[in-house]
Amino acid sequence: MTRFVLPLALALVAGWCGTLFGGATASGSLTAIVVLLAVLASVGAPWKDPLGLGWAGRLLPFALWLAVAASWWASPVRRAGIVGLILLPAFLLLPAAFARLWRDEGRRRDGLRALAGVVVGVSLWSFGDALLRATPRAAMPVGHHTLLAAWLVILLPLAVLPARERSRWRALGWIAGLSGTCAVLASRSLLGTAALAIEGACGLGLLLHRRRIGWKRFSKAGAAALVLGGVAAVVLQGPRLERVLSGTDPSALARQVYLAAGWRGFLARPILGWGPGAAAWYNAPFLAPEPGVNPPGEAVGELHCLPVQLAFELGLPGLLLSLGLFMLFVLRRVVLRRATGLQEGRSADPPLLAASLLGLAGGAVASLGTASISVSALPWAAAAAAGAALGASFPPLPEEGGTMGEGGQGGEVPSRVYAALALVVLAPLLVAQARYDRALSEELAGDRKSAAADLERAVRLDPAFPLYRLRLALLRNDPEGALRAAQDGRGVAVLWTVAGVLGQTAQQPWARSALSAACRDDPMDPFAPFFQMQAEPGDLGAARRGAHALLAEPRLAAAEFWERHPGLLGEALASVRAWPGVDAGWKQALLTAVASRPAGGAGGRDWLALTFDTDPAESISILVFRRRPWPTQWPVVPLRRGLLAGLDLSPATALAASSPGAFAPSICVSTP
Repeated sequence: MTRFVLPLALALVAGWCGTLFGGATASGSLTAIVVLLAVLASVGAPWKDPLGLGWAGRLLPFALWLAVAASWWASPVRRAGIVGLILLPAFLLLPAAFARLWRDEGRRRDGLRALAGVVVGVSLWSFGDALLRATPRAAMPVGHHTLLAAWLVILLPLAVLPARERSRWRALGWIAGLSGTCAVLASRSLLGTAALAIEGACGLGLLLHRRRIGWKRFSKAGAAALVLGGVAAVVLQGPRLERVLSGTDPSALARQVYLAAGWRGFLARPILGWGPGAAAWYNAPFLAPEPGVNPPGEAVGELHCLPVQLAFELGLPGLLLSLGLFMLFVLRRVVLRRATGLQEGRSADPPLLAASLLGLAGGAVASLGTASISVSALPWAAAAAAGAALGASFPPLPEEGGTMGEGGQGGEVPSRVYAALALVVLAPLLVAQARYDRALSEELAGDRKSAAADLERAVRLDPAFPLYRLRLALLRNDPEGALRAAQDGRGVAVLWTVAGVLGQTAQQPWARSALSAACRDDPMDPFAPFFQMQAEPGDLGAARRGAHALLAEPRLAAAEFWERHPGLLGEALASVRAWPGVDAGWKQALLTAVASRPAGGAGGRDWLALTFDTDPAESISILVFRRRPWPTQWPVVPLRRGLLAGLDLSPATALAASSPGAFAPSICVSTP
């Protein structure tokens, strides 16, 4: 059964516990970590040179971990990277563990068949989900179309390998190739399709020289299939590519904003970076959102480019060590094959080596469009391809030292010690997550008292995790707890907004600074400037803050607050009229709607709510904190129902016609 450990683990991780949504649950997170550590403890891996980098490179993994540890120590958000710091050695050892499982031809053959079945299953799942839910892009089970495409392109070259057999299993390889290719195309991921095209072109070249690498049993139909796949990719992605090149593609424009933020963050701290995991918690100080491109209140959980994110989080040394480790790993596989490939019996499986390197190359291309390595399905897939490359290359030469002998000989004791220690360290964090999930279920069932009690336990077990304190503060109306959550989260704007609103209600002296931080981190959100104005209506900058709030949310013109300060409303509208970078027609529509309201016809009361986590696709809990979403609609601003007519305008922050400078973070700093 050990031959099926890899495909079974990949199926579990890609189907549930390592996905975008499944990995955010307490049960999924626990399962993913236990499976990872159990594989290492049971199979073992050599610690001296687990990736087969030779005497010149065997210290690279250790050097990388030291760079990550140094970056974590200097990070302003250490809690964001503690799990990654602890589990990094596990993922560096995982390829060697997989290589041990597939060292013999029989195990390798059966494992590849099972892997092909997993790829077929995931591909069919993605098709079925897209059809049932009528979504334009295939995304499930991994949870996002880009992540699905990246997972598939890494494993697809391996899944095709059963097609070289003469038995009935040959058909499975072709089915895996066809279904996986169609699933990548159905995801409509541009970089996923580009990675697939590169793999196809390289695969076609290998097929044309199949006698040199041992792929004698592939038919000419393989070359024809690759050509047809390339044509389909061009047809499907042609319009998208045209929009990208013309600068009108919304996704590409948003990615430019993320890349610019990553670059600014790197330049601000080029040596140590901001710490592992910091890109999710601390990108806002460097993010300059653009109207019509970035939605107000957007949860940015990654920088959408792995090299940029590594530079942001780890600095230049961490980036260079990561790239150097990857490049040396690939180079060593190629050099060892050339050095020993002519010796009888030295070559384990050249086609498998070529396929695994193709998968790693495809993953490298896909990583230019995503950096979601916290979604563990992706690092598992990369570890599987790297393990296949190790198992398919050649046994280390005597002078290299060490061995990766079959059956896990050597490395079990250190692996088991490490796995046990890692589980002990992570146990309180996992229990805290379970308490959070339980509190969520209790709150949804109406049992707020029990929910608060479980959140208290979660905070005691994991005191530096901001989301637990935020939820407890909202349940108990605790401004001090909300402030601590915002301080722990540092760059997550909604935490500062909640703290500022609660603090202002309780008349805390720090409320204004909390709202200022919220405004700087998300200048397109209306609540921070509105509550700043509400706290100090006589301040010199009150009218400008009111205008800022109205531009970001026109319905605030119906707020009850203006009844007590009618003159301030007029000043705010005058500031709206003079606001630079906003379409004049939109401003006139707002001014007309306010001027045409019936006098004395205020009507009943409505509320404007601060909402977050209501849409799983834009959830701060999932994308930023990797936790289950806790839907929140918090009524914070009372409105007059009779004054809302005509105020259903799209916010100026959502209009592409608004200039980027109209809502730059500097407007929050420049207001007195």
